[in-house]
Amino acid sequence: MHRLAAIIGLLSCVLMHSLVQAEDTAPTQPHSTVMPTNETSCRLPGGVEFENIQIETADIRLHEQLFEQVLHASVIQRLDHPLTDHIRIYCYRGVAVVIRHDLRTPRPTGWVQINFMVKDAAAVQQELDSAYRASPLSQLSESERAKIVRFRMKTGVIRGDRKVDRLEVYGPEGFLIGFDQPQQ
Repeated sequence: MHRLAAIIGLLSCVLMHSLVQAEDTAPTQPHSTVMPTNETSCRLPGGVEFENIQIETADIRLHEQLFEQVLHASVIQRLDHPLTDHIRIYCYRGVAVVIRHDLRTPRPTGWVQINFMVKDAAAVQQELDSAYRASPLSQLSESERAKIVRFRMKTGVIRGDRKVDRLEVYGPEGFLIGFDQPQQ
């Protein structure tokens, strides 16, 4: 047990040294913009220790288009670290979503799913579809648009121990936001 603690301590020191070294060798200063948000909170109520969801991407531009033009998520912060990464932090429905594009080793998102319970999934679909149609994305070809956003409504889907009507909003690289409306 002591050996395991010593190994973990040693690895922590090596990691911290590597991070400090990486920061010291950055060729230029990062650019950061903190934006005021119109959402009251990106923290969950009741003292929950949840901070955010971080998603890696190979193309941050696609996520920017989804979050800003369709979801109308509040931009909390934009960070651009030259030759290292680009980070965008959004507040969407009270959840902080961090999108990171590693410029050295870009990684596609993979499969990430964020689910929300809603009272009216059809109303959410109408709201998002209107935002999409009013955005420059609606002018893209179907194949280009499909890389950024696709909608799918399902009825009578089993989620846990209940049936729901479910709106699925597919984003870039396997990212999905689900809106579940419990059936009566």
